[in-house]
Amino acid sequence: MKIAANGALRGLVGNVVARKIGNQQILQSRPRKFKQTVATKKASTDFGRASNAGGLVRAGLSDTHLDLYDSNMVSRLNGQILRAMRANPDQVPGKMSLQHGKLHRLANFQFNEKSNTQDYLNFDIELFLNENNLLAIEIPRFKKDRDIKFLDTAGKMIVVINAMGIDFVKAATHIVSYSEIEINCKQWEGWHEAERIAVDCTPFRGCVIFVGLSVLYFNNDRGRDILINSKALHPASLVGACNIA
Repeated sequence: MKIAANGALRGLVGNVVARKIGNQQILQSRPRKFKQTVATKKASTDFGRASNAGGLVRAGLSDTHLDLYDSNMVSRLNGQILRAMRANPDQVPGKMSLQHGKLHRLANFQFNEKSNTQDYLNFDIELFLNENNLLAIEIPRFKKDRDIKFLDTAGKMIVVINAMGIDFVKAATHIVSYSEIEINCKQWEGWHEAERIAVDCTPFRGCVIFVGLSVLYFNNDRGRDILINSKALHPASLVGACNIA
């Protein structure tokens, strides 16, 4: 403890801290130090692993979200990844990984809560992975004027389905497939026939394949297509994910 020239107390006595702010003498308890338990340290480690995985997923699916996501997306994605990791009871706390989590819990994650893809597309894309690591992405037949949402300001829309392989051990991403369905918004009647995208994922052993879905809207200005999506309107989501063993 120290007594200053003006008579003010400064310093520490036991758990009491004395200091002066302006003309006021302040006495307050010293902040307590909290020691992390083994369980909280392991939980903190797993949270860090989930955050790192979330960063790789965001980087790998940048062509899906185009950085047009809502302000809470990063924390929402990290939280959902952590749930998927914890859902497997065989994982060891402090050593959990996304590739050993329940990946189906990531399906239908929305990158922009303001624009849920289910509000813009009334059909569902399905994923199938067989024992030979052949991934099938199946797009059902849909009626354009009934099953998709058009914008009055858009002259064209593109539904983008892209698949990325992420190696979480090596922190590397790989392009697996990229497909587009282009629709003329001025000729919106009729049906779009079913499509099946088949990809041999054997070259991506050890990776997790993530399939992203987004809806892009364009208007035409002097012969150029201008993207009109923004953070206020960008339907983009995860169709699903699967392990390539």
